[in-house]
Amino acid sequence: MKESAIGSTRAEGVVLAFKAISGLLLSGGVIVCFVYLLLTVVSMVTLRPVFAQTAPVAAGVRLQAGIEKEDVDGDLKGAMEIYQKIAADTSAPRDVRAQALLRLAGCDEKLGRQARQVYEQIVHDYADMPAAAQARSRLASLKQQEHPALPTTMSVRKIEWAGLGQMGDADTDGEHATYMTPDRSVYFGDLTGRKKNLILKGDPDSPYRAGWMASRDFSMVALATQEKMSHTAKLAVAKIDGTGYRELLRDDDQGNILGGDNTFEMDWSWDNRNLLIHFFSKETESSPLWLVSVADGQRRKLVSAEGYIGKSVFSPDGHYIAYEVLPKDLTSTGASRIFVVPTEGGEPRLAYEPSQGSFEPGPTGSDVRFLLLKDWTADGRFLAVKDVRQGKSALYLLPMKDGGATGPAGFVRYGEFDNASVTASGALVYEEPGTRPMQVAAFLASLDSDGHLGSWKQLALRSRLDNGVSPFASFSPDGMQIGYLAADADPARKDIVLRDLATGTERVLYQTASQGLRCEFSVKNPKLFCTESMGAGATGKSELISISADSGLIERIAAFPVSRTILQSPLDDEFFYFSTRGNTLQPIVRWDRSAQVETVLSALSDNFQGDTTSLDGRWLVRTVDGILQVQSTSGGDWRTLVSGLTQTGTPETTPDGKWILYHSIDRAGRSSLFRVPIDGGDPQRLGDFPPKGYTLRISPDGSRILAVESEDRNHYDLWVLDNFEPSDKK
Repeated sequence: MKESAIGSTRAEGVVLAFKAISGLLLSGGVIVCFVYLLLTVVSMVTLRPVFAQTAPVAAGVRLQAGIEKEDVDGDLKGAMEIYQKIAADTSAPRDVRAQALLRLAGCDEKLGRQARQVYEQIVHDYADMPAAAQARSRLASLKQQEHPALPTTMSVRKIEWAGLGQMGDADTDGEHATYMTPDRSVYFGDLTGRKKNLILKGDPDSPYRAGWMASRDFSMVALATQEKMSHTAKLAVAKIDGTGYRELLRDDDQGNILGGDNTFEMDWSWDNRNLLIHFFSKETESSPLWLVSVADGQRRKLVSAEGYIGKSVFSPDGHYIAYEVLPKDLTSTGASRIFVVPTEGGEPRLAYEPSQGSFEPGPTGSDVRFLLLKDWTADGRFLAVKDVRQGKSALYLLPMKDGGATGPAGFVRYGEFDNASVTASGALVYEEPGTRPMQVAAFLASLDSDGHLGSWKQLALRSRLDNGVSPFASFSPDGMQIGYLAADADPARKDIVLRDLATGTERVLYQTASQGLRCEFSVKNPKLFCTESMGAGATGKSELISISADSGLIERIAAFPVSRTILQSPLDDEFFYFSTRGNTLQPIVRWDRSAQVETVLSALSDNFQGDTTSLDGRWLVRTVDGILQVQSTSGGDWRTLVSGLTQTGTPETTPDGKWILYHSIDRAGRSSLFRVPIDGGDPQRLGDFPPKGYTLRISPDGSRILAVESEDRNHYDLWVLDNFEPSDKK
């Protein structure tokens, strides 16, 4: 019927055209008119039917091109662009548009993203098409995945590891572990700590040890170190018993392979033949990914990612490497992505992106979705990834074949899964934020004028502030009370709490919603001086106030146009010492209350760990890179008193101005309290130091000493997940 109608239209057009031509010729029309009409005839006879026939064919050809990009080239992004254009083309046949939407949803699922809305659109707009039946089936499967039944064979158990030392998910299989003790020695042993052997002896005098990583079978260990003076990064390997130490790479003579001063990350191949090394280069704003031979240290660059590589892992067969790329700017909105590259080299392929609508707070509270990649499963069929869907964080398995994703990521278990690694036996060891309440660890001891240290008594203080902010405890003038900061029942507020050291009773003296608050007791009078931040960042305004410890009366003393944080107790309530937090420098300033004049005493570098002033106002004290230094407040250079400190917090001077108290790890690996003459001399060990205390405070008469800090600031639990892989039976 369509062909006969078209033929009739053509015939009528030809007759009318020739009649028009005859009329023009008879009336003396020009040749131009004839040519114009002849072209009109051609367009009527030929062109219009051609356009009418080729429109549906073009849409079908474009669909096939998209399918080829998806299935043959593995270019999901390119294929999705084609499918989207076809679906939006109202001139394309409905069945082709429905198929394009179905393929688009499939690509979303391959990338681990939610495709429910696309499937619902197909069912609603193309209910009469075969694609709608497939969309209904996928919607039913998605509904089942949202409320899955956990496999009956899957089990989880907790690892008790807190007493060993420093370790993470990649350092244990649930039975054995490699870990670092406070003296920076690396050990291998069981989780009880009774059976262990030394892999590498620590050097307490060197603060530059970077890290270690054991192979999955715990037969070898890769060691990342930095030399004390030159900061030269080195990569070495050793056997698990500590023998066979071999240096593979160093930056000073082999180029910037290990990132210089940057921390580099590594991963072992499952056969122990190769290592992966990556770091972020500040110069190029990229992360090079290196393959390093364990046999001879030969290296080969695989990729140079535009952004941070958060993690890289070998597939069990060693043929592929999965790696995650985080955005360059972690403070802005963005999403990380997982790529897979052949070990022998080639173009990386996108394997996974966060699901649409997922949210994962970044390190500065921004909307940055990152740390997705966990590891390959032991059989190589899946990539274990973390994602956040409908506000719930969970572990998913992305099916993989020949270096590419073959379907959507399947749900395994809800949880944070901050870090995770697969063991040689196929279990998953993962980190979860600790569930214990985060309390303040505070210890009190006596100290006489001869440096005799009494036993430590633990104090039960209120819970810590958010983000592990220090309680900033301070002694009252008579040494019988301490004032400290604590969390309030209202999360938006903070409390200043007074504690009677004799009775243990406490009362709230002051409450504030200030973003930044620090208080110090006066040395002479029963009142606290506090700095309150009134804005965000280093440029935010701040105020200095005093609060009576007896009556709670508040006096507004001064307002500063920039950030100021009070340091140490004011000796005479007239001269105050502040630190300022800038982008690169943190100057210490002295402010004269009467004259309203501020004097810069010292500009600290951006890598200091603790800074304070002496009680008599004569000295500035700081620790930087494990070195304890002093400087006169009247000027001059920083003078080094002690080097090679480990686990240092803010030091403290004795009230007479003769000694500096600090804590560190002694050569026997014990957490210890030391003192050193402020004029120079040999340090003296006074006794053991509480393992949880980092900030030292001393009473105005020098008879009591306090060690206080937020406990478990970065605490996490380690768990083992067994039998989490789905069966390979169809």
